[in-house]
Amino acid sequence: MADYQFPPEGLPEPKIPSATNAGDSYKKVLSDSTITTTTDAHYKRTRPRTTRVIRSWSYSWVGLSEKAYALLEAFWLAVRTSETFSFKNYMDGHIYAVRFTGDYQFIWDPSSNGYRGTLTFEEV
Repeated sequence: MADYQFPPEGLPEPKIPSATNAGDSYKKVLSDSTITTTTDAHYKRTRPRTTRVIRSWSYSWVGLSEKAYALLEAFWLAVRTSETFSFKNYMDGHIYAVRFTGDYQFIWDPSSNGYRGTLTFEEV
């Protein structure tokens, strides 16, 4: 299992089930790796590329304080999108080996008096 643990101590939970000005605050995606080939007669042949379905989760934070924002940014900089880390899922409480996908994009939101943004975790 990974050396890094998420969430870091002191980081507040994301806004579940809804977050103002952040769109969906929680999203789970199951990605199927099935390969499909269409024949000249328009029949479809399929086969799985892998034996498991890859899960990913997106969480949004709204109104993060300067301290919580700095903590989250430091964690992201330590692991970036290349390092695997342990992630305790906010919704089901299970621990998964994951990595971040996508860029770290948070903005200052005056209406919530804090930072807001979304992170996506993909199962390794």
